Amino acid sequence: MNKSLQIPPKSPTMVMSPEKLIESLKSLLGTPFHLTGKPRTDGSTLRKLVASALQSSGISPEAEPGSFEIIPPKKKGVPKMIREMVDTYIVTTGNSYNLQVWNRYPNSHSVLVKYSNGETIRSKDIRLIFVKIGTTTEKTDSIVILTSDYIENKFGIFGKPTIKHQLLILPKQREMIINSEDSILSLPDTKNLTYRICHTYKSTPVNMLKEPDFQDLFSIGLLKDMVAKKLIGKTLEANDTKNRGQALERLVLQLLGYSEDNLASLAGGYPDIPNQLLEVKVQDSPTVDLGKYSPETEELVFENSNITTGDIRYLIALTNPQTSIIEGIVLVPGEKLGVIFTYVSDTSFKCQRSIPMNFFEEQKDKCVFNP
Repeated sequence: MNKSLQIPPKSPTMVMSPEKLIESLKSLLGTPFHLTGKPRTDGSTLRKLVASALQSSGISPEAEPGSFEIIPPKKKGVPKMIREMVDTYIVTTGNSYNLQVWNRYPNSHSVLVKYSNGETIRSKDIRLIFVKIGTTTEKTDSIVILTSDYIENKFGIFGKPTIKHQLLILPKQREMIINSEDSILSLPDTKNLTYRICHTYKSTPVNMLKEPDFQDLFSIGLLKDMVAKKLIGKTLEANDTKNRGQALERLVLQLLGYSEDNLASLAGGYPDIPNQLLEVKVQDSPTVDLGKYSPETEELVFENSNITTGDIRYLIALTNPQTSIIEGIVLVPGEKLGVIFTYVSDTSFKCQRSIPMNFFEEQKDKCVFNP
């Protein structure tokens, strides 16, 4: 496969349109395709076939060197044909097709490519090309191009693998926050919380472990004034990141005005301070461990109040690893974490979704986009 397809497009807005993708790939219908039974070999053969068809139609212009950055370490989860923001999959036989997407959550906002002008290519921007091969004829029966959003709406959400979630904050991003006017990056609360938060301080609830009653749920703006601004320059007295995390949590509780009883019994659940829907993290290396829960895939946290991981507010203290001094603060709702930064994993993982085989069979002899 020509390596030029591994270079991102000049702009994500300049890639082939759905119509042009169909026009480029329909010539592959009826093409002989020998199945070896070896997934890697067959997958590579399909990529070469699709790449050739795309290049014959004229691929989109490539990004200038230095104008973009591949965000995931070792390009994990980045499709080999990122130029046209596509990934390829072979469909053969059975009652259903088990789609497996490796090292990225398909319908998430997690950034794969970041441009110097602020544009991004996100996981959810990747178009998935399914080529159904007839096992008896060994020819391409149909070509179906789907977006991950279409897949989830039609067939259900992708299965969530059990992995240790991490957030990558690049040194350049960290420096920009620390060197900003107040060394704080904050964004407003989610729409779900807009009318359920208070913007002026009246009193602090007694129990930080209790779910919020929304009479004393402080807005991010109020949390910034009460906590974030006062944390800058503070030293976290502890030996390791875990203990620094607990030290930070105690500091936050003190600044919020919670009683000594709360300081003595840290919850250890999610979020760290349930009463304020606040998760507290320390960043002293490029990655921040998020633990079991991650806003990358939205999950219900408090069913009665319809609070999801996207609503949880994240306070991340950008801490100097040598001095343990807090140099900057990130204070944003969970739904914005993946927009600003990037989710990564220390191990390979796959997201799966079952698609009925008759869906592909109904498209026999066709090349279609989100039918």
